[in-house]
Amino acid sequence: MRQFGRMLEWAGQHPATALMILLTLWAAVLAVRAKLTEHARFNRTFADAVWDWSQAGANARPLSPNEREKLFEQLASPEPAERWMAAGTLASWRESAALWPLVAAMEDAEGTRRTCVISFALGKLDNPAAVPALIEAARQRSNVDLRVCATHSLGRIGAESAVRFLAKRSADPSVNQGDRSVAISALGEIGSPSALPALQALASTGEDPMLRSFAASAIRQIGLLEGDAIGKLLGAIGDNRDWIQDDWILAQLHRRWNDRIVTRLNELLRANRILSRGLKLQITALLAAKHEVNSTTMNALARFRARGSLARGGSGERRALIRRA
Repeated sequence: MRQFGRMLEWAGQHPATALMILLTLWAAVLAVRAKLTEHARFNRTFADAVWDWSQAGANARPLSPNEREKLFEQLASPEPAERWMAAGTLASWRESAALWPLVAAMEDAEGTRRTCVISFALGKLDNPAAVPALIEAARQRSNVDLRVCATHSLGRIGAESAVRFLAKRSADPSVNQGDRSVAISALGEIGSPSALPALQALASTGEDPMLRSFAASAIRQIGLLEGDAIGKLLGAIGDNRDWIQDDWILAQLHRRWNDRIVTRLNELLRANRILSRGLKLQITALLAAKHEVNSTTMNALARFRARGSLARGGSGERRALIRRA
């Protein structure tokens, strides 16, 4: 106790030094805690990634009538968090019957349910019937979040009516720069050649440099889907030139799934090349959801463990996750 009193007395005499020592000790404690919890955090992230990919697959479990009714009731809740949770669940299971309840919730006249989450959920349902409602939401003047999410959802669905609207919006000088940028990005997500004239005009004009950059990125995305799309997409993984995201590349490969993709993705995980931890996680999750992780790939990931790569910690638990996926 006397020693503690001396420490306090010293700290009072040297406050700056004492504060520096305290911050250093606190940083060390945080570093140790991060190290000790890394295993659990990684496995949670991996489990979530496998879940997301499995629900994007062709065999999502249909909801029971009771589950569906409960979620529809929750979608009409006065509490925003309840509505968002219901919208996310309905979208994850791609519940086709949720289309019109979600549209009604998004178009609520009071504005309390015109939320980004609900419009994004409509995009995940991937139903062209939602396009007119999403176009209307993308034009909504007072809610920028809704406009952005509705535009992204149009990019996920990719119907030609969505392409026409997005192409017109991206070229409209009366629309603000942010909304035009999102529309251009959505055209890249769709990857339709019919958007090329509008995008090429944007990329070649003297308009804002950011719009030109977004247009160039969208043009390259469309180019990746022409000809040998699988070969081009596989070659672009980890490149990230022109702001093309690996998420989009993996989603495109998921739609074109075949043995060639399986072989190459397993090779990428086994190869001793630099891939970000997040990208390795996404590739492994996609393969796991498809039940296509080779045993040699798992052995290679285990060998990378000592070098701090994806396989750090819990290889047995990851194998169990993959078997369950």
